[in-house]
Amino acid sequence: MSWLQLELETHQAQAEELSDLLEQFGAVSVTLTASSDDPVFDAEGETKKLWDKTKLIALLHPDSDLDIILVCLRDRIGADNIYSHKIELIKDKDWVSEFKAAHQPLIFSDRVCICPSWCETPENNLPTLILDPGLAFGTGTHPTTSLCIEWLAGNDITDKVVIDYGCGSGILAMVAALLGAKKVHAVDIDEQALQAARENIERNNLSEKIVINHVDNVSLPVADVLVANILMNPLKGLVETFSAITKPKSDIVLSGLLHVQADECLEAYASCFNMDEPVFNEEWTRLHGIKK
Repeated sequence: MSWLQLELETHQAQAEELSDLLEQFGAVSVTLTASSDDPVFDAEGETKKLWDKTKLIALLHPDSDLDIILVCLRDRIGADNIYSHKIELIKDKDWVSEFKAAHQPLIFSDRVCICPSWCETPENNLPTLILDPGLAFGTGTHPTTSLCIEWLAGNDITDKVVIDYGCGSGILAMVAALLGAKKVHAVDIDEQALQAARENIERNNLSEKIVINHVDNVSLPVADVLVANILMNPLKGLVETFSAITKPKSDIVLSGLLHVQADECLEAYASCFNMDEPVFNEEWTRLHGIKK
């Protein structure tokens, strides 16, 4: 069986209403994604959607009258609030197999492997994390995550105290633990992320090496390495915090930044850290510095 795929772009304020309407018109699934990687709201603790424009992708029965559906949608939320639309006929597939085939083991710097549970662990004797793609908190595929993992895998962190600030799935904390860190402290502001991280840490038998907490409920120790893969505005506001929880000559690794944001973030951290030149992956950036 084939499906009609309707792709709409709208303002984030209308996205949920559009999603509900599409379900009323018989959509079997509606997916919301960012139309752009450029965040609008990204202050620490912010819970609003992070993008101005949102893309909705709906799958509908092939007999659906999309012309009538589009007229009704525009009438309900205003024609100006649907910026664009695209219709495509999608042939049915074994979506589970397609998804699994798209996620295979990842190896970083020949030192650590991240492997979905449905794949056989590569026979390379590398420290390996079992981590399935799930709630988009980080599985190693996004450039910002891979940039941070590459730094951890490319440097000796044996017996060091590491802080993963904004831990998401816990992937960076777990990589640090596998690579020999003495203790890893993982913190986040999102309870759902913290729950995902706890489950991943337990699954990989790393609970003894990783302490995980809500950032508001813990007094962090002074670290030898601090890694933060978050967003621009929180990073700018955390300079003094990060300076207070790192010792002289500690490493700081920052990502979650676009190319165009690198210079502004470098300037913000230059007062407390000796910052290196940025490293880029696609449109994303990693910064590294040494505490003064």
